[in-house]
Amino acid sequence: MNQFFTLFFVLMCYNSYAQNDTLHFQAQDDAQLTWYGNYDSNVVFPQGGEYEKILMDFTMGCADGGCSHWDYTVSIYLMETTGVLDSSVSVLDTIGIEPLEVDTTWNVYELLEKFELGRLITPYGNYMDWVQPTDPNDVFDDSWEHSYQFDITDFAPLLKDSSLIRVHYGGWSSGFSATVNFDFIEGTPAREVLSIENMYPVGSYSYQSLADNESYPVIVKSFDENVEGLAVKSYVSGHGHEGPQSCCEWVSKQHGISINNEEIYQWYVWKDCGMIPVYPQGGTWPFDRAGWCPGTAVNEQISELTDFIDFDSEVIIDYNVQQYTDNGEQAGLFIVSNTLFTYAEINFSNDIEIIDILKPTKKDKWSRMNPICANPIIEIRNRGSEFITQATIEYGIEGGELSTFEWFGAMEFMESLLVELPAPNWSGANEDSKFSVTVILDDDEYLNNNYLSSYFNIPEVLPSEFVFEFKTQSNYNSTNRAAQSSFYVYDMNGDLVFEHSSGLVASTWYKDTLNLPFGCYELVFEDSAEDGVNEHWYYGESASAAGKVQIRNMDGDIFKKFPDDFGQQIDFRFTVDYPLSTSTVNKGSFDVYPNPVDDYLVMSLSLPHVEDVVFALYNNFGEELYRVKKNAFSVGDEIIDTSHLAAGIYYCKVITSNMEQVKKFVLVD
Repeated sequence: MNQFFTLFFVLMCYNSYAQNDTLHFQAQDDAQLTWYGNYDSNVVFPQGGEYEKILMDFTMGCADGGCSHWDYTVSIYLMETTGVLDSSVSVLDTIGIEPLEVDTTWNVYELLEKFELGRLITPYGNYMDWVQPTDPNDVFDDSWEHSYQFDITDFAPLLKDSSLIRVHYGGWSSGFSATVNFDFIEGTPAREVLSIENMYPVGSYSYQSLADNESYPVIVKSFDENVEGLAVKSYVSGHGHEGPQSCCEWVSKQHGISINNEEIYQWYVWKDCGMIPVYPQGGTWPFDRAGWCPGTAVNEQISELTDFIDFDSEVIIDYNVQQYTDNGEQAGLFIVSNTLFTYAEINFSNDIEIIDILKPTKKDKWSRMNPICANPIIEIRNRGSEFITQATIEYGIEGGELSTFEWFGAMEFMESLLVELPAPNWSGANEDSKFSVTVILDDDEYLNNNYLSSYFNIPEVLPSEFVFEFKTQSNYNSTNRAAQSSFYVYDMNGDLVFEHSSGLVASTWYKDTLNLPFGCYELVFEDSAEDGVNEHWYYGESASAAGKVQIRNMDGDIFKKFPDDFGQQIDFRFTVDYPLSTSTVNKGSFDVYPNPVDDYLVMSLSLPHVEDVVFALYNNFGEELYRVKKNAFSVGDEIIDTSHLAAGIYYCKVITSNMEQVKKFVLVD
């Protein structure tokens, strides 16, 4: 009983402290990025206060004149005053000729230093403003938008009073729109930021100048007595088409941070583009690139250096790049920003937070993973100085029955991990439902960051019988592109229930009739080359070279078309014969079919919540012939081969912690 009241008190505390006041500020509202240049705005941020987190949201859409069809760099800068004045000639007036006498008017201005808050690359806008309703890639409407979120908490000392926020658009054509918002979430940060500085100015540097330490020579730092931590946050993206491998856009190079000539962090500037959320785009968007993909944020690298530094001594810090080959690639470019932060001591010994819900959610970033009807995924982080090895996670439909999961692992300070949770009770969900998560840590000293919720979409409902059909691509030269395609269906437990992955011939239609029992499923259509099944214009192909992927009902009507320009794979999650919002799952059901049985038996089970389940098979004499245990089971099938059994009467049973159900069936010859 005491344990119950303790848990009740803890949950009440979480409900009380999980709501953080948030201040909202806007820098740009539908700014039209129509030509190369700077788009500036002054924002009056708070003069003081303490903030647990500061988030910047950049929402992109098409400009009023349409989207550009090329990928361009967009950076968001905080322009900080330096107190240093400079000047340039504004007007030259000639007063006399002999002798020459000139009256000069000078333009005096203060130099500004730019700190990069975030960087992204615009998508190929081929389909964003296209009106071709019969084309499977025409999935965008006029109100198309995509949101990018950046955690800029550590810039808090600079984000105060009146600040100049600059959006720099690197494109030479119309264009995109930009809306930039800031959310200041009140509370206590993980640690106080004491200083912020650029290691060197943000800019575009040649590969050679970086590798030879010309543009980024070493810096020597000494620290104030209050400094307890140090980190470098880097945005690096490769550009250009130099040398035999087109450096530096198309080549992966190692970059790193060293302390006192010892390599501490190394990372490859590279990004896999096949599953990015903004698709279809046309062009070469699925091809991997140096730290970026068309339509995504540039990778952020965080190098936590605290444990490698003696703050009582001078420290040599160096940003370095893998040496180049003298084949022309050294003329390639990297756009680089390295921001160095110093910190006071960590504010908490024990503090766990949930920082994101990847699924279920409506967030643009995770659209490829959603909607779902099975296992949620969340991201948690350690904000305390003590190692975290265990936590309790409560989750489910807000207002409904919650599930509990005991997480075991290992997280050090500021380390984050993805956690996949067993499927909760989805019954009763609708388009207005929220999925909520609470993380519980013993002796947690800060409760404001332990709760998070998200709105989500309901998966589509398919009939038990439908036809999945796809047309393979034509061959390209000697490449058999049909062999790159494969098709799989998985049930709620991740078990493969259907596969079509071999013997495919170019430019051929394949039609598979699927008959699936009640449940939750994931359909995966893969392209091993990770470039979809569309025609490739860069090879000079016509539209007839493209493949097609779609679903028909048994009357022959197409009710689902997938883009052929999908990159690596199509992920389609759906339920059969029931929407999540019905009460069927809540009641639970157990059935067997076919009956009579010939070669195999299907035991179909749905439960109101996740449990460990035993499936068993008995003959007419009560002898157990088959037994299997499934952990964390909710909805799905167990298929048993009965071809080796004699004709007669048999019984199958499902066993959980609080119920047993038995079904009789007849086995025929």
